[in-house]
Amino acid sequence: MLHMAYRAVLMRLSFALFLFPGSALAEVSDKEPSIDQFWAVGIMAALLCLFGTRIKPRLGIVFFAPVALWFMSLFLELHSADVGPSLLREQGTIYYWQAYVAFGAVLCGLVIGYVWHKRAAS
Repeated sequence: MLHMAYRAVLMRLSFALFLFPGSALAEVSDKEPSIDQFWAVGIMAALLCLFGTRIKPRLGIVFFAPVALWFMSLFLELHSADVGPSLLREQGTIYYWQAYVAFGAVLCGLVIGYVWHKRAAS
């Protein structure tokens, strides 16, 4: 249970937001994937592409296609005219770099798996 002083402050704040709804700022970045999610998707997809392509190259492409679509939709959102500048102000350029590097890890997994498959075949 909240202390009485905190409860009074919260009541006044909620009343002020009710009267002035424009004062409640909604961030853009809370609606976008986090950097941790970039890397979770990127590393899992890189491993799937690596071992899938090692077994059969077409299997690597099957694993790569949905992840590529996810990253492409993310990149379209990052560079859109309405979301992009706000996201850049909130998260900084490191957010963009992390997204591209995570996708690069997926591409590296696909290429390394293909090279591994070709070396094992010869």
